[in-house]
Amino acid sequence: MKVTKKDLPKSQVELTIEASAEELEPHLDKAAQAISKDAKIPGFRPGKAPRDVVQQQVGEFKLWQEAVNAALPELYIKALEQEKIEAIGQPEVKVDKIAPNNPLIFKATTSYLPALKLPDYKSIKVAKKKAEIDSKKIDGSLKELQNSRAKLAKVDRAAKKGDAVEVSFKVSRNKVPIENGESKNHPLIIGEGYFIPGFEEEITGLKAGDKKEFSLRFPKEYHEKNLADKDVDFEVEMNEVQKRELPKLDDKFAKSLGQFKDMADMKKKIGDNLKTEADEKEKSRLEMAIMEKIDAKTEAELPELIINSELEKMLGELKDSVTTSGGEFDKYLESIKKTEEELKKEFQPKAAKRALFGLIMREIAKQEKVTVTDKELAEEVKQTTAHYQHDKQMAERIQSAEYRDYARSLLVNRKVFEMLRKECVGK
Repeated sequence: MKVTKKDLPKSQVELTIEASAEELEPHLDKAAQAISKDAKIPGFRPGKAPRDVVQQQVGEFKLWQEAVNAALPELYIKALEQEKIEAIGQPEVKVDKIAPNNPLIFKATTSYLPALKLPDYKSIKVAKKKAEIDSKKIDGSLKELQNSRAKLAKVDRAAKKGDAVEVSFKVSRNKVPIENGESKNHPLIIGEGYFIPGFEEEITGLKAGDKKEFSLRFPKEYHEKNLADKDVDFEVEMNEVQKRELPKLDDKFAKSLGQFKDMADMKKKIGDNLKTEADEKEKSRLEMAIMEKIDAKTEAELPELIINSELEKMLGELKDSVTTSGGEFDKYLESIKKTEEELKKEFQPKAAKRALFGLIMREIAKQEKVTVTDKELAEEVKQTTAHYQHDKQMAERIQSAEYRDYARSLLVNRKVFEMLRKECVGK
């Protein structure tokens, strides 16, 4: 078999593959057998008619055409192996010459994994930041726990700071209602500052049934640019005012949560958890910092196929996030005033970076000979299965071959990052 390689832009290659008539002989026999299974040939059982009989029945060109269709995938794979090309995706195949008793000539255009020339990644250095967990952070977590256990009691008085209230409101600008600017029975706690600045102050003092109109200016950095730094008008009705009774932060409260012996134990464990979270966050920051430095010194022309694949992954992740939160993706797109194609365009730079990071990790794993044993893979699958033991659909998915491939890649990446942290993070 003769193969001529022509390099194309964006990590693509065109292979012109020529196979002799002799190389196609085995495929002609298989094609005759396959044809005779479907075609009723007098005097022979399905699949048992000789090749010459089948050829007389269906014609020589038909036989060759069937043989070539069956041979193309095998010849293509042999050409890739011969040229040492790591192809990705499905090739675009065009047959240039097909004729009985003559060489077969066809072209296959495919994308391939680009060869990366990595820098000396072990010489890269990044500084580690110490995770400080002070009493303020612990107190903040205690306050969140305290707020989550607050008892609510409906009161017939003016709303004040610390109360839980429900309000209905309409928002307009220049007397024109803004899109998605109406809400009914909207819950909030006065003083937490989750609404735009000034809103909570305006509704403080209102009793259930009271109505009020006022104007506020949206912040300059507001996410909806058409409202940022603009004056808008509010029509608000106070629906309900509830007094919040917070439990006392003492040993009794700590024991009531069922996880702690007393307040001292609760503070210690909260501090430990915050430290673990901070350490994980710092570990992720260091990994990203290392990858950014390797990326800056790595040159590669990525195939569009890889970038598009990463785009689809990112879009899928966003869709899962929206639906898991109880939303609908179409309505989400409406709320951000973008189409799916506009989102993809916006995601393009990040998708390219993520794709390159993946190739860098793959190349480092290859150079460092990082492998995952069957035992390690089995343990990872076992732990993940235990985590989703109450989700039958997810538990079944974890047992699939596709998930095991994903899990193996995940474990390889963990080992690569562990190596990079040891080599690149300053003490």
